[in-house]
Amino acid sequence: MKPALRTLAVLFAIATCSPAQAAAGPPPLTAKPFVLRTLDGGRHAASLERLRVPEDRGRSGSPPIVISFVRLSCTVANPGPPIVFLSGEADAPSTLLGRVPAYHALFERLRELGDVILLDRRGTGLSEPTLQCAAKGSLPLDAFESEAKAAAALGEIARACARMVRGDGYAPRNYQADASADDLEDLRVALGADRLRLLAMGDGTEVALAAVRRHGERIDRVALAGTRGPDHAWTLPSALDLQLKRVSRLVASDSTYANELPNLEGTVRRILDTLAWNAASLEVTDVKAKKKVRLRVGPFGFQAVLGRDLSDGFAARAVPAMVATLARGDSLLFAQRVERLYNDAGWGLSLAAIAADCASGGSPERIARATEEGRTALLGGGRNLLLGPAFCDLVGIPETPDLGAAARTPLSSETPALFITGEYDAVTPPAQAEEVRRGFPNGVVLVAENGWHETLSAPPVRDAVVEFFRGADVRGRRILLEPARFLSVEEAKAAAAKLRPGK
Repeated sequence: MKPALRTLAVLFAIATCSPAQAAAGPPPLTAKPFVLRTLDGGRHAASLERLRVPEDRGRSGSPPIVISFVRLSCTVANPGPPIVFLSGEADAPSTLLGRVPAYHALFERLRELGDVILLDRRGTGLSEPTLQCAAKGSLPLDAFESEAKAAAALGEIARACARMVRGDGYAPRNYQADASADDLEDLRVALGADRLRLLAMGDGTEVALAAVRRHGERIDRVALAGTRGPDHAWTLPSALDLQLKRVSRLVASDSTYANELPNLEGTVRRILDTLAWNAASLEVTDVKAKKKVRLRVGPFGFQAVLGRDLSDGFAARAVPAMVATLARGDSLLFAQRVERLYNDAGWGLSLAAIAADCASGGSPERIARATEEGRTALLGGGRNLLLGPAFCDLVGIPETPDLGAAARTPLSSETPALFITGEYDAVTPPAQAEEVRRGFPNGVVLVAENGWHETLSAPPVRDAVVEFFRGADVRGRRILLEPARFLSVEEAKAAAAKLRPGK
């Protein structure tokens, strides 16, 4: 198709797939033709659209901010309600995930049901402002020696970021789940749609659930992959320890490691004990400074690496190799994982993510349980590092007040809901999905066998999502994914070498 004709086709699709906007109400959306380039080289006609909304709906005269999204227009004559996709991570917004072939394949199928809206939540991605801040310098060389030193290092970045955001006239406290849920309602009105359908993953599920709570009569149905419920911002360290036990059992039955790691959990405990009295000195590449540096890494650094890798089905494949070689005195694989963690953290952080977590807060019972578990958990409580007063005060949301107890009470809704969870999901464990589902009489939980935190890209999961949005009853459906295969030491070293900085 010629470029001019393609542009006309896009604009025609927008006109025919979406209901007409009302004469009164919010100003119309601004839109321009857009080419979504997927990572496999594909070029897909779309529309880039922007909607102005108040930053603070509770304050008269609040300056507007811009919510941006990519619209993939429907391919049918009689579409259903628009399907809005909410990503799970601030640094992986919806418009970015739309470039991933597996996700784009799902969105292409959903276009047969209605417009697909890849929405970048306020403060993220293409929305304006973006509260993604770059760090000026590198992290201190001892940032991973202890939790206190990590908190101090990240606190400096957060402080500078909050100062810059406030200097630009924005208030970080306004970038939270309830505000994003109200953005969805403004979007619905601007689209001229009677209802919306929501597809969310990870942290985006909290926004979807807030929308059900606040605007449930306007939500047609929701599909949630990895559920973060109303009182789940504070994670429970016991979930990660349980994950280590489960992976330890898998490793013990793996022919590659059965002899060397009959008890992965016990080996991890011994390594932590060793690091407690003799911190590791690891040479890594500081990508930002473009030089080699030597880091001092204590138990916290090992816990941080394991916590990150055990939550990711892809990264978890190399965990046995890293633990086995480190137990032998070979720190190469461990150093490469620390190097990636050091460089990722050193680039900066998303103040939008921190602000949302702080605003979500936690019930006194949840905070007390998470804190107590963190004191004794083998892998520590580092996941709640950015939720304490030291961080929340920086972004203008002290530990209290926050969104309040009402935002953390269990939901009760007749909205049809699909909860998909991975069997080995240690970030949003299956128990969280079941806990939230209890308030949805028209809800169903599907556990992806052998699945980890990220399941939405798997074909059987995509099939279930499409059928659910078609209105099918997916209750009792079995989702069986391929089990993770642990890499040998040689394979792990070869894979790590390909991912070294600069390559």
